[in-house]
Amino acid sequence: MARTPIIIAALAIAAAASAYIFGVGSPHANEMLDLNEMIDTVHRKFPDIKHVDTAAVEQLLKNNDAVQVVDVREPEEFKVSHLPGAINVPPGSSDDDILAKIKPDRPTVVYCSVGWRSSEMAERLQAAGRTNVVNYAGSIFAWANAEQHLESSGGATKLVHPYDKHWGRYLKPEHRAF
Repeated sequence: MARTPIIIAALAIAAAASAYIFGVGSPHANEMLDLNEMIDTVHRKFPDIKHVDTAAVEQLLKNNDAVQVVDVREPEEFKVSHLPGAINVPPGSSDDDILAKIKPDRPTVVYCSVGWRSSEMAERLQAAGRTNVVNYAGSIFAWANAEQHLESSGGATKLVHPYDKHWGRYLKPEHRAF
């Protein structure tokens, strides 16, 4: 019987940790997380990828018509909003589909919600011999948080698919689609 309180305490700690991680029942579930910390994590996790920030992406889009912008999110995320002129190449796409959609002779900026899935896509592209690929660290969340122009099938928008409650906390509340 002495072990019962320890088991109950361990279960309570596990439940509290899960609530914190997923933003369920947490008193801080609606607070915005520091996106710069996530960007630093992306840089550390993917050191062989060239990462760019919002200012660099903005300059690339202004000064280079040849740049292709690739959104590496799921179609339902892309439908809510995306960077101007972006094409959607979901992360689960086959290598053949990826290489068919992304032109090898053009500079390429890949992005997702915060830069994790797009870093993985940049690794895949580099493994396929592409050398002109950069990852937008901070991705669409950084773009929206900086009040940059977003598009959807219905025209201009300020809303972004937050992926889920946890990841959406890196996005300003006024930009969260739900």
